[in-house]
Amino acid sequence: MTKLVNRVSHEQANHAISCASHSLVTEGFDVTNEDENFVRSVLTGERTEAQFHQAIKRKFDV
Repeated sequence: MTKLVNRVSHEQANHAISCASHSLVTEGFDVTNEDENFVRSVLTGERTEAQFHQAIKRKFDV
């Protein structure tokens, strides 16, 4: 599995997650700290994009 090539800094990831979380909550979605931490780990290159896709498929039983 390859890691995200264009990874971002923790500061950039936090900003992006904050904006996205706000938008999702405004639309009625529930965003947990676990969700934010997992996305942050992908954006910063700690986890791979493939791991992200697998986790989403498991979470939503796809």
